[in-house]
Amino acid sequence: MRNLGTLVVVFFLAVFCSAQSPVQPTFFGMHFNHIDSLPPDVPVGSIRLWGTGTGWAHLCPHGPSCDWTRLDKWLAAAKRSGITDVVYTFGKTPDWIATKQTDCQCFPPRDLDPDGGGSDDAWKNFVKALVEHNQHLGSGFSKIKYWGIWNEPSALNMWNGSIPQMVRMAKDAYAIIKAADPNAQMLSPELDAWGKKHDDWFDNFISAGGGPYVDIVAFHGYATTRDSEHATAEDIIRQIDHVKEKVARHKELAGKPLWNSECSWGRTDEANWKDLDQANAFVVRFYTLQAAAGIERVYWYMFDPNDVNACCGAMSNRDRSDLPPAVAYREVHKWLLGRTVSCSPQGHVWTCNLEGPGYKGKIVWDDDYEKSATYDATGFASFRDATGASTPLGQKSRAVTIGNKPILLEASK
Repeated sequence: MRNLGTLVVVFFLAVFCSAQSPVQPTFFGMHFNHIDSLPPDVPVGSIRLWGTGTGWAHLCPHGPSCDWTRLDKWLAAAKRSGITDVVYTFGKTPDWIATKQTDCQCFPPRDLDPDGGGSDDAWKNFVKALVEHNQHLGSGFSKIKYWGIWNEPSALNMWNGSIPQMVRMAKDAYAIIKAADPNAQMLSPELDAWGKKHDDWFDNFISAGGGPYVDIVAFHGYATTRDSEHATAEDIIRQIDHVKEKVARHKELAGKPLWNSECSWGRTDEANWKDLDQANAFVVRFYTLQAAAGIERVYWYMFDPNDVNACCGAMSNRDRSDLPPAVAYREVHKWLLGRTVSCSPQGHVWTCNLEGPGYKGKIVWDDDYEKSATYDATGFASFRDATGASTPLGQKSRAVTIGNKPILLEASK
């Protein structure tokens, strides 16, 4: 065990995170794979429709006429679940209009030239039909408020067209969506947060004229096992800093909200958890750090995968029973909601201050895997763990042992 007062600094992350706005319910976004997983037994402020069979090719597989049945089922299920905030991400070009027919459905429409010229009628007609359908839905449906122009277009299995084509599609979609609903918001193309290929694609999209069609900068930030034997929640800070650096290169994006629109620890079979308590710890740290970094929304991928042992970030079994990470998710929701969050590291020890009306707390942990330290908890009366269990602190000694499973220190009420 290491004492914080004499901690040998192995490394120091040059980061201080401080979010000035209280965490909102919509910060807690979610992906679902199965309609019958709604309503979930965890709090969800928003859903993103991806992996739901609602892409362009799913809705309009045989021609310009579209069948909205599956989309409507999702929007009705969301409304029944009390989830009224919906993000729709475009993707999947239908075979009947694609320049090349492949399983990935990732080639551009035939009526759109590589330089962005052409009529683009197929795309415009689809966007217009979808937006009009959404606008005229009745009270039994949640409505789409946010529109993602394309899912991971820097990956060839998602988009095999040119950047000028994507700029043109963004321009056309933006005009149609804003004409129908001036309050609607458009997400940037949703790219991986890290990697030269993705960075170059983002820079080229903005430089080619895509900036005016971006209301929200969205990215996909998975904290995986890239530099560690285990999935490491703290890796998300490096990714967020990297995204902020990219955005800062383009003045037209200044002040735009940042959303992590798809994220988790990635493949469960590659996260290399010793036990699911480590997954619980990841969930708390992952959400806390992003709230502190000013990320307005985090869309977990996903609540209910087909195979909980493979992909991705499973919180529920197919029989709707909870996996342990769902417990941690519910708990960190309680900790963060309505509060401002500021985090800083000292060596391996992280401290995150929570403040709200009449409330002050502090989340602490040691990110060194399977190591521990002591922490001076003077001024606090008890602490909670990721399961919600509360433990009073002794009257004489206020020192607590911390590991990579965060605890929330709280003062007496």
